Amino acid sequence: MYIYLFETLLYLSFAFTGGFILLLFVPEGSKPQMKIPFDLFQYGLLAIPVFSFMSILRTSFILRAFAENMPYYELLLIVLKDYKFGNAWIWMLIGGAAMYAIAQLFRPKIHRFKWLLAGIWCLTVLAHGWASHPAGFSSLGFVYQSVHVAAVSLWLGVLILVAWFTSGSLNWKPFVRWYTPMAVSSMLLIVFAGFAMMYILVDGYFRSWGINYGEALLLKHLVFLPLLLLAFMNGFLTKISKQGKDERKLIRWLRIETVIALAILAITAYMGMQEPPHEGEFEDPVPSGLFTLLHGDVSLLNMRWHWNLPSVVLILVGGAALSMLFSSYKRNKHSHFSLLAALAVICLFLGLLLAVH
Repeated sequence: MYIYLFETLLYLSFAFTGGFILLLFVPEGSKPQMKIPFDLFQYGLLAIPVFSFMSILRTSFILRAFAENMPYYELLLIVLKDYKFGNAWIWMLIGGAAMYAIAQLFRPKIHRFKWLLAGIWCLTVLAHGWASHPAGFSSLGFVYQSVHVAAVSLWLGVLILVAWFTSGSLNWKPFVRWYTPMAVSSMLLIVFAGFAMMYILVDGYFRSWGINYGEALLLKHLVFLPLLLLAFMNGFLTKISKQGKDERKLIRWLRIETVIALAILAITAYMGMQEPPHEGEFEDPVPSGLFTLLHGDVSLLNMRWHWNLPSVVLILVGGAALSMLFSSYKRNKHSHFSLLAALAVICLFLGLLLAVH
């Protein structure tokens, strides 16, 4: 359970530090007036190697069961030396420590070192991608994972900083003038890299819904729908509505957007700890607890569409809730929007799982 939390915090650390570094390149007049504690940025830099080290510890404890007489530090060294993600962690440690040292030594003149920080941060993301699931199956998987993490981090990092650390004027028009194209480009990269990794990892998208990894992937895609709608409304509808003129209300919507995005990060962290259904690994699948609860004892996961009344009703309710999000946004109903988004995701998720068997 704790490993999922640490993985989520790792992605959040990438986002926070990436967003902070990106904002160093933006002129003061083109971004909101923010008070971001510099110490928090430094903690984020240190958090990258710290939280990523939890996977090293987890693997070492697993190996302990097969080598009870071997000292723990030797097992730890084996993981760091012989395992791909152990090698990657060493580079992440070097990158995180280097960025922290730069931030600590040149704090008053940090803008002068923005290119160096950006370069080291990108190398740290590449190290993380090198040790990922997709990289283990394909050399292109390394590229897709790195692009995916970088795009999410830059888009979400800026969003988090603006939503939670704005203390003065939002400077909305000059801000969205550059942030909207950047966010759209990031979304396109996220979708492209995400589907590319799914093609590498998942042999049969629908068939994977019977196991933990596939269900998490489906849930992630469904949570992405209200996030995409809210991002569109915050980025484009505010230009033609009163929402863009009321900065306090707009910040609340931006915060809701960050909460939904954090839910996706948590799901992604969970997926990273599950075995993807690829090739031989999917020949003898084990149904998940949720799938067994919905369909009873199932020995084979030869998925086919089997439409039934409960699944159709749930999907229709989910679709209706999704369509009502625009109305909630226009009426500035934050709680209604959140409840409808949750209802839409849950109903669509359960409806689709009930529709396959």
